[in-house]
Amino acid sequence: MTMLLDRQVLILQSIVENFINNNQPVGSKQISQNINFSSATIRNDMSKLEKEGFITKTHTSSGRIPSEKGYRYYVDFINTEYKLSDTDSEKLSSLQKDNIDEIQFLEQNAIVLSDLTDCTAVILAPTKTDKRINKIEVILLSSRSILVILITSSGEVYQQNYKMSVDFTEEDIIEVNKLLKTYFYDVDMASAHLIIHTELEKYLKEKVANYDLIVVALNRLLENRIKKTVALGGKYNLLKQPDINDLDKLREVVSLLENDKIVDLIDNDFKDKETSIKIGQELSLGNLTDLSLISSKYITDRGEGVIAVFGPKRMNYKKVMTLISCVKDNLNNNLK
Repeated sequence: MTMLLDRQVLILQSIVENFINNNQPVGSKQISQNINFSSATIRNDMSKLEKEGFITKTHTSSGRIPSEKGYRYYVDFINTEYKLSDTDSEKLSSLQKDNIDEIQFLEQNAIVLSDLTDCTAVILAPTKTDKRINKIEVILLSSRSILVILITSSGEVYQQNYKMSVDFTEEDIIEVNKLLKTYFYDVDMASAHLIIHTELEKYLKEKVANYDLIVVALNRLLENRIKKTVALGGKYNLLKQPDINDLDKLREVVSLLENDKIVDLIDNDFKDKETSIKIGQELSLGNLTDLSLISSKYITDRGEGVIAVFGPKRMNYKKVMTLISCVKDNLNNNLK
């Protein structure tokens, strides 16, 4: 990333923050009201910023708007703090866990976060990331009914009945359990699907007729165990944004929110990072290049969860990051 002169940093900051607040291209005259440089100097530096790809010119105005590179520089290198307003503080202080369960508390936090950011807020409930499978066993209840049992390393037991469309024999189930015993001892819960489709399915195919029905039952049980508890606030706030004004984009946003895609997007957003900021095309959402996602882990005694805010590319990054930090503190302190 090209490092900028102090004066150019101030000009870029002014362009980004003006555009975030007003959603209008920013000209040199507007910048000169906040920065004590001549219009000629500002125009010259704006030209350099445009040449380096930090800002871009729109077709309808002589002003400039930030590019994705400009937003990225602003987020990574321009250290400005957001000071909580009285409204922010009042709404955050209303978040109390008294007499409500965990899910209601998460929903309360997500709603307040969405209200304060005018974006869509998503909170994934805390789960143990190191949960492992000690055993999976299939019990034949009748020729067309099975019970699948999953036992974790911490002693949790999950079970589910499944009606089958064809007959299975005791010999079939013995073969299934031999393979399950081989492949599912001390296995990471998150990698179980991969083992089913790369190893188990290959050998089941050779041993058991209609093996695919067993695979479906195993996958369903795992999906129910791995499925995240989600609290969503301001679900349709994205649809109110003037940045999303194309009908096809609106359809894609609705699809993203109506399905589990947004959860997958957030859940896969981390490696070893505590906080992730993805801007525009970094999200890899096809035509939805006008969106950004800020997500951050929180840790409780019950495991790790994620707080995320999904909004327009011109979202107020500093404000959102500050508010996420406040909500994170609240969850860390209250979810014991």
